[in-house]
Amino acid sequence: MTSRRPAPRRSLAPAYPRDLHAQGYVLLEIIIALTVFSISIAGLANSLHASIDSASTLKRQAAIRRGLEAILAEANARPKREDMILTYRDESLGIDYRTEVTDLRWTNRDGQPVNGLYLLRATAVDGRPAKPLHDSAEVYVYRP
Repeated sequence: MTSRRPAPRRSLAPAYPRDLHAQGYVLLEIIIALTVFSISIAGLANSLHASIDSASTLKRQAAIRRGLEAILAEANARPKREDMILTYRDESLGIDYRTEVTDLRWTNRDGQPVNGLYLLRATAVDGRPAKPLHDSAEVYVYRP
């Protein structure tokens, strides 16, 4: 009878001994990398929010300036001084526009008063208490 030797068993363990401390350092490095990544993403999100907020504010200010220009042009087109006083409310922006006319007392080179010279001023007032706004534009009007 022939005796057979059993086949050698193959171990699943690697041929070299494992360093358990090295695995702990890898885990620590992954945690630190994720922390740095999350902090940088949070900073990018904050800067994106600030730039969107600034763009929204600039867009609103441009719309208010266009409203001021429009009400000045409309008031300036009126033939009489009394008709130049206008009020308008822009519901979409929540802005109240109004115009006022001030007589200017100027004299020419001969010392004579200049009649028919006015200062036409348009003001925009924001009705929101959170962000009060008071903006104005003016133009000189001469109607002899």
